[in-house]
Amino acid sequence: MELTHQQNKSSKFIKSYENNTLFIGDKKYAYNIILSEEKINKWNIKNIEKIKITDIELILLYNPEIIIIGTGQKQYTPSNNFIDHIHRKKIGVEFMITESACKTFNILLSEGRKVIAGLII
Repeated sequence: MELTHQQNKSSKFIKSYENNTLFIGDKKYAYNIILSEEKINKWNIKNIEKIKITDIELILLYNPEIIIIGTGQKQYTPSNNFIDHIHRKKIGVEFMITESACKTFNILLSEGRKVIAGLII
C-alpha cells in the first residue's frame, strides 16, 4: 500500500510498506532497519517482545527528539522501565505496528522533527 504522496525531499522518505518489504527511495528493504533522515542501518533485533536497551543503543547515538518503533504486524508495548529509561534522556518514544510507524515517521520527518524509526518487518 502506498503510504502517501512524497512531498519530503529526503531520500529516506518511506514510499510504501507491503508484503514485509519497505520501499524507501529507490530501494527495497526486506529486513529490520533503523531509519533516520540521513541513514538506513540493518537492525539486528531478534524478537520485539524481548527488546532491551542494548537493542536501541544505535538509535540513541543519533540523539533523536522522538523514537518510533514499528513492532511488526502485532502491537507490543515494552516494560515501563524500558520506556522510563528513554524518557529520562528527554526522548519521546512510541511503539506501534510497523505500518502506522511508517506513516508517523513520514509525518514527523516532513515537519522537520529529529525522528528515528526502528522498524520490524
